[in-house]
Amino acid sequence: MKCQHGDRSDPVIVPLEACTDRAVVGGKAVGLGKLLRSGFPVPPGICITTAAFREAATATEDATTVEWNRLNRKPDREQPAWLEEKRRRIQCWRFPDPLAKALHTELDKLEQRLGGRGYILWAVRSSATSEDGSNASFAGMYETTLGVIRARLEEAVLNCWASLWKSTAWGYSLHVGNGMSAPEMAVIVQPLLDPFTAGVAYSRNPVTGREDVVAINAVFGLAEPLVSGQASPDSVLVQLSSLSEAGRVLERKTEKKHKRRHILSVGGKARLVDEALPDGLRNTPTLSDSEAKDLARLVRKIENVFRSPVDIEWALDDKGWWILQARPVPPIWLEGSVTDHLCCWSRANFKETLPELPSPLALSYLREFMEHAILRQYREIGCHIPPGLSAVRILHGRPYINVTLFQMFAVQLGSDPDLVVEQMGGEVRPVGGLTRRLSIGKLFWAGLRLEWRVWRAKRLSSGRFAELRQLGEAQFQEIVAFCGPQELLGRLKSLSQPVYHGDLTFAIVSGVAQALYVLGMLLKNRIHGEWRSLLNAATQGLGGIISANQILWLVKLAEKAQGEHAIRECFLGDPWEPKNVLSKLAGTRFLLGLEAFLKEYGHRAIGESDVMSPRFAEMPDYLLGIIRSHLKAGTMCSHEEIVSEQETARRIALEEIRKILGWRLHEWLWFRWWHRNLAQYLELREANRHQLMYYAAGVRHLLLLMGRKLADQGRLGAAEDVFFLTQEELESVLTHPEQNWVERVRLRREERAQNAQETAPDMVCGPWPFERDGTSVEGEKEEGELRGQLKGITISAGYTEGPVRVIRSASEVERVRSGDILVMPVIDPGWAPLLGLAAGLIVEMGGTLSHGAIIAREYGLPALVNVKGATGHFTDGEWVAIDATRGVIRRLEGTSEHSGRG
Repeated sequence: MKCQHGDRSDPVIVPLEACTDRAVVGGKAVGLGKLLRSGFPVPPGICITTAAFREAATATEDATTVEWNRLNRKPDREQPAWLEEKRRRIQCWRFPDPLAKALHTELDKLEQRLGGRGYILWAVRSSATSEDGSNASFAGMYETTLGVIRARLEEAVLNCWASLWKSTAWGYSLHVGNGMSAPEMAVIVQPLLDPFTAGVAYSRNPVTGREDVVAINAVFGLAEPLVSGQASPDSVLVQLSSLSEAGRVLERKTEKKHKRRHILSVGGKARLVDEALPDGLRNTPTLSDSEAKDLARLVRKIENVFRSPVDIEWALDDKGWWILQARPVPPIWLEGSVTDHLCCWSRANFKETLPELPSPLALSYLREFMEHAILRQYREIGCHIPPGLSAVRILHGRPYINVTLFQMFAVQLGSDPDLVVEQMGGEVRPVGGLTRRLSIGKLFWAGLRLEWRVWRAKRLSSGRFAELRQLGEAQFQEIVAFCGPQELLGRLKSLSQPVYHGDLTFAIVSGVAQALYVLGMLLKNRIHGEWRSLLNAATQGLGGIISANQILWLVKLAEKAQGEHAIRECFLGDPWEPKNVLSKLAGTRFLLGLEAFLKEYGHRAIGESDVMSPRFAEMPDYLLGIIRSHLKAGTMCSHEEIVSEQETARRIALEEIRKILGWRLHEWLWFRWWHRNLAQYLELREANRHQLMYYAAGVRHLLLLMGRKLADQGRLGAAEDVFFLTQEELESVLTHPEQNWVERVRLRREERAQNAQETAPDMVCGPWPFERDGTSVEGEKEEGELRGQLKGITISAGYTEGPVRVIRSASEVERVRSGDILVMPVIDPGWAPLLGLAAGLIVEMGGTLSHGAIIAREYGLPALVNVKGATGHFTDGEWVAIDATRGVIRRLEGTSEHSGRG
């Protein structure tokens, strides 16, 4: 069967070995065809060509090329909604009958070649005309579906076609210069293998660029969890200078593994499952040394055929080696060729606002947010994102942010890349040679675009924040409870558009970072020594930080309880039963005050960026426990005293800066202007999060309603199971009720429990999960530690002494006493109420721009972050001194009483 296109007639289906023309079969199929013709082991398959794509578009009167060109002219804010609508329309196309007949005829032939088995599962892979080129890979941006049964093949092809209009692919097209011409999509269909082990390999070392080293990543079973960043692979480096050599394993890292993805065949039917590995295999290398060397030789042969470094996907089963994909990549030292495996990944920021193990739904929301609200903004101001580089990866269920990528943005915009790490948290790693500063012309326009966004955020913020609050609160209306699952899903979809399109996070954070940069440069030139603590003190007690004001509100509530004997006794009584306390407080002024607090802050939570996390309004026990701890202390600073301390610290710091600048009145005026800017954007940063959490609370409410209705229908086991699905699966659970969603959730819960047993480093650098120097971040010793003191980054100035209290979760609030120095993994914004009890903070991970830093500075708590391994260095009751001015912590001997706030 052929389709007429212009002056030529193109086939709609061709065998893989005949794939030669990128315009007809796409980049991926061209690569596989080249391998087959060169004698490499590639699973047999067919390619549904771009002619079929055009025929289907014509049959439905969908003018894809015209609409692609029209999209170029649409305003940025309208593009995501248009792209989503376009994908939806393509997924609803009617598959042309002649094409369907030709497809199944070819599949019958393939099945006969494979032994006539009727239970074959299929792999359906994208092969766009823009894909796997020498200048742009589009790696992971288009759709691949594994484990497809014959009855679902047409649906999988439609999904593949629709993925041309993914927002990530669209943004990448614009960036690499392909956005003005509409790509077309071919689709590869192959029988799905069931390998012992599978993975990816690079013909050059992706860290050093060494031509004689092949880098291999491998997992048991199918490679899909590795490719999607969900699994931590074994890694092997093989030295192979020439094909005449035997090769040598230079380095290997074997990860603990819990499961494999493979094909389960039962009763003439087959399906993909995640199967738990036997204990004996969990620490076993996925490849032996001889297998790794054989694979390295195969990879090097493929490199010779492509005459370029290559990135391949491979599999090993009882029949031997198979190549599933091969794409040429430029030499690693060329600008723009940096890959995920060259980067440093940090838990900073994510660790602060998400639970230790975020829900699968939260992780899928996170990826979408990073793409729409952050990366898109950098692209639009003119920054370069190397092809295929991602912003988020997952290790042991924890999300990591690509610090190197954001350092590269700083370099391109003419800023200091080290400041990115200081502001975000983590360790400074060099990025020299990975990118260059934008040209003068591009830098000028990037600066103008950035300034416009920063200025616009201030102007639009009040209306935007009111809209977010209204969106969130509207989901709690009584009528919503009567919506069916499909209506609830529609509400969830409609909510995402205004949030992503109007998000101000990028602009507000840029405003804060810009002000800190200018103030830092000014003070560095005038102060010999530590200037950060002085600047931190100058930002204390500004009064507008909404996240910090909840601390003062709780102090006022504790004062109210302290002044009323019956309420005080109710809180101090044993055993402590918060639910009974609430019933006893009915009708009191104190309870009215608590209800007012919950009206303003009840939508906040611990790990609040995960919609699975219960909100304060759902768990008032936490807040009541903090008030109880205040009362048990007996004496406490009043609300007025705390505010006075903060204002005094800020006034003294500003007076000192004025004195240092001396006769340079212009510099003082410059400082004051930027200081006011900093105060405004710090306030906006916390207000933005506060209002976004109204939206998150509304989404959580909708999801729980949806989960409850799906559980009533038997599709889920419980309402909370909805958080163990991804965004795509939320829709699939309605459209494909025949799938066993209860089992899928069970496996996800099991995986979560396994991940909870794993320890995840705060930073990972080099080939995932290798370190750049082959050593573990956790194992490094700081020089200061060896001398008996620890160092950290000052996020809030001051000096204090007191007993240590190691806190790893909010459930430990009962252990905290007023005047304790809290040692924490991270400052979760949801822990803000707890900070009212603390004398100081020692934190393992954080940065000067983190939400926790803003709260600590506003409240005036001496605080140090990036104190590596702090929760393991100290024990409860041990006395320490925090000198946040110098950035050091000292152990004290013979101290026996609290010093209070310092």
